[in-house]
Formats: sequence, C-alpha cells, structure tokens
Amino acid sequence: MLKFYRNLSKTKKIVFLIVTILLSIPVGAFTGFMIGLIATTFIPICANGDSFHNCFEFKGMVGYEATGTIGFWAGLVLIPAAYISLIIYLEIKK
Repeated sequence: MLKFYRNLSKTKKIVFLIVTILLSIPVGAFTGFMIGLIATTFIPICANGDSFHNCFEFKGMVGYEATGTIGFWAGLVLIPAAYISLIIYLEIKK
C-alpha cells in the first residue's frame, strides 16, 4: 500500500485520505462494538434474587448493552485516531 500511496498525485492522495478516514469511522465503530460484546465474557456474574446477570452497568444499561456501547464509542474515536496517526507517521518518515 505504501508504494501505491506514494505513486499517487497530490489531489488523488487527498481524495484517498479523505475516503479512507471516513471509512475508518464506521469500521472502528463496528470493531469496537464487537470487542465490547466479546468483553462481556470476562466480566463476573452477579446473583440477583432468583437469577444471575452480568455485573457491569453503564448509564442504566447492564451487561452486553453497556460493554457494546462503550466499545462502539471507543472504536468510533480510537480507530480513526490510530489511522490518522499512522498516516502522519508515514509522512514524517518519508
């Protein structure tokens, strides 16, 4: 990909970066959501009267809803930030 990127003209580079950064936002959100759902496996279970449920709570949500929401928002921010950092690193390295 690095050779492909370096061979592009300046306007094509700008378009490529805008499109890939915009695409990294939903990809990051989906990835974070899935990681959040998987993270429920590692949270202890609490006994509540006659049933058991996940102990994790966040803004009124319990269990997989809470971890999925946190993962969604974390992925929505962190994946595009990591991608932009990678682009900046490759430009500085060049």
